[in-house]
Amino acid sequence: MAEIVSPTIYYPHHVSDVQSYLTAVSRWHTDNKPTEKGYLGGVWFRGSGKVHPVPLRPGVYRDQFGKRAQQFREKDEEENRRQLERFMLGDFRTAGAMFLNTSSEVEIYFIAQHHKMPTRLLDWTTNPLAGLFFAVENEKEHDKEDGEVFIMQAKKLLPVPPEGARGSDYLWDVAGMRHPYVTGAIGDSFWLPSKYRAPLIIPVRPDHQPGRIGQQSSCFTLHMHNSKSATNPTLVKIKIPKDRKRDMLNELHRMNINQFTIYNDLDHLSMDIKRAWDVNA
Repeated sequence: MAEIVSPTIYYPHHVSDVQSYLTAVSRWHTDNKPTEKGYLGGVWFRGSGKVHPVPLRPGVYRDQFGKRAQQFREKDEEENRRQLERFMLGDFRTAGAMFLNTSSEVEIYFIAQHHKMPTRLLDWTTNPLAGLFFAVENEKEHDKEDGEVFIMQAKKLLPVPPEGARGSDYLWDVAGMRHPYVTGAIGDSFWLPSKYRAPLIIPVRPDHQPGRIGQQSSCFTLHMHNSKSATNPTLVKIKIPKDRKRDMLNELHRMNINQFTIYNDLDHLSMDIKRAWDVNA
């Protein structure tokens, strides 16, 4: 199934606070020597407050979505998932039209992900502290479950194009959200016929806009219809011990990494103000 294969063991560096976490990140850089150039980072992070059995699989490829998709009784499970995704996205675009300031399927798809619709997108960030924040933000999970942070060089997900390959039918690096490979893959989720391209898990860097994408230094992997599981030789996972989550969250707050600076809306500002004043009402 279209997942990024998770490492079976943790990166051999004990993390107990923000400093030791950043030391582990630096060690990863030393071990992997990423060579990406340009302004936008090619090293990506994903934090999770829980240890999931299959942690690097987007909403469309999670078990509950697959069970609901069985109602379509198509020729295979993959086609069932695509049908359910298409109908749900159609509902989102039609019923939510008054809130959508765009008719672009690509933009609507990223908006749907932003508002917790199941899509083929999996969230990542180029900010190591944001990645850590997502692993420790839920205070209800403190002292209950370990978290983890994944690190990878994103372009290493992509296969090497064949010799002499040219044009938009191949990917050499992280793609922008307007790349034909990306627009074609997303169009397929909106019933739009597209040129056939080999199904991949694509690292995608969205347009930076005011709001969460900019605040979180967001990036995504797009798990195309019919794509297979992918490996990444640079991918590691760092354990975030449950008994250290609270202290690490407090450290991040002192560094101005908090609910408001990450999510950038009034609901999360209120959460931070109540936390600062120790008010649970």
